[in-house]
Amino acid sequence: MKLDKFFQLKNELETFNFEKNFNPLSRTLYYFSFLGNIFLVLFSYFFIKDVTNTIPTLFPGQSVFFSIFIILFMTGYELFKRFAFEQLTSTILRVKKFTVNIAIGVLVTFSLVVGSFYLGLNGAHRLIDSSDTIEASTDQTISTKVDSVAKYYDKEIDFYRNQKATTRADRKYRDSIVAVLQTTKDTKIKEIESKTEGKSAAKVEELKQNDFAFAVMVFFLELIILIGVAFNAYYIWTSYDEMKQLLATPKFKQLEIHLRLLKLYYQNGRKKEQDLIMFRSKLISLASSSKIPCNQKDINGFISLCSELEITVGNRRNKVYNMSYEKAKTLLENQEL
Repeated sequence: MKLDKFFQLKNELETFNFEKNFNPLSRTLYYFSFLGNIFLVLFSYFFIKDVTNTIPTLFPGQSVFFSIFIILFMTGYELFKRFAFEQLTSTILRVKKFTVNIAIGVLVTFSLVVGSFYLGLNGAHRLIDSSDTIEASTDQTISTKVDSVAKYYDKEIDFYRNQKATTRADRKYRDSIVAVLQTTKDTKIKEIESKTEGKSAAKVEELKQNDFAFAVMVFFLELIILIGVAFNAYYIWTSYDEMKQLLATPKFKQLEIHLRLLKLYYQNGRKKEQDLIMFRSKLISLASSSKIPCNQKDINGFISLCSELEITVGNRRNKVYNMSYEKAKTLLENQEL
């Protein structure tokens, strides 16, 4: 293994950096959670649209108007749910105790999630629900088959009933055949109804299983959204807290002072390359008025550092800025880190 590769692995394996290590996971979960919102908007659309279709026609283009309104409304609803849960998570991480405001936030967020789950679940049910179609198809199938069987047996029964019977034995024989045909007809009709209804019941049972599958799917869609939003809020807060602790060390406190002095030195970025530098006395005065926690020794060290890094070049009386403020800032950050 080459030394540069070894030191790279050493830095990655021995130095834990939450922001760097979890940035890909945070971005993936956050953007993936929008997929859950898209599906919930889609499912909710079918439920609400089915309700609005029952409204009598009041104006031309009513169906298109309601379709656009539902999509916009549900999009806003899902975005508001994301915002509410993100703010709740951030507040809990910041406060780290249970308060009245957090309790209210939990209730509001829970209500939004329950509402979204209800709309999404019912929309998914409306999307796959074909029970009315199955019932109509079953009735149609039974009616067609029963009519066919009844037509055949009624024809046979009429034939035998119209046969002449001169003796009692002939009439008895004729009536027995008619009774057998009538019984066979009733049996056939019951068999048709039983088989068709059995198939219909199997399809309805399959729909119930699909309903359960969609309920699980909607639940996981909600879970994906909440995990994505919550982890993103946790990632931002933890990265901030990690950086805050890092900046509390003497080394990074010095970096903060140098960056604030550099901003004054460049007069908030107004100074350009080859402009004359600010006098030391003026920088000391500005640092004092800006309440930067540094003394004259720190400022002298900062000016010397700028010369060493060639941020400023030239002799004492004709010293100029050798680079832009942004480039100088980047150079100073890299040098200090």
